[in-house]
Amino acid sequence: MADAIVGGHSLRGAISEAAVGIEGPAGRELRRAAHELALGARTEDVLEGMRRRVDSHEIDTIVAGVLLQRRAGGDLARLLRDSAAAFDDQTRLEGEVRAATAQARFTGVVVVLLPLGGAGLAELASPGFLTGLADGFLTAWLVGLALAMQVAAAAAIRTLGRARE
Repeated sequence: MADAIVGGHSLRGAISEAAVGIEGPAGRELRRAAHELALGARTEDVLEGMRRRVDSHEIDTIVAGVLLQRRAGGDLARLLRDSAAAFDDQTRLEGEVRAATAQARFTGVVVVLLPLGGAGLAELASPGFLTGLADGFLTAWLVGLALAMQVAAAAAIRTLGRARE
């Protein structure tokens, strides 16, 4: 869209140009917007409709910026380019965070599953071992406490391994 605006197109023309060159859901949404504009709908209404239909932070930002630029003026092409660069940086950074936390998440899964595997091996080696743990109050209580701590650890690992939005 920024290139079309720099090339002399209006915002309506830029949306139509961008709709032709983009595939997938974004392209379909832009083609719908271009069609609505071709039928004579107001640009603001079309952009607001697109914002409501598409649940995306990026679309919200772009539509808000375009509407603000239409009211206050400014360099729309630069705004669109800067927004696109920021979205690309955000996507790249999220990928780097996922890659950086992958080992920690895998280690967390192993640590959580290891005691369960040990209990399974103990039951295989000595059938009835786990049911024997439930016979005594103290051992049953300790096993329950260990299971509760495993669940808490799994929740903590999940929380720490997730990137903040």
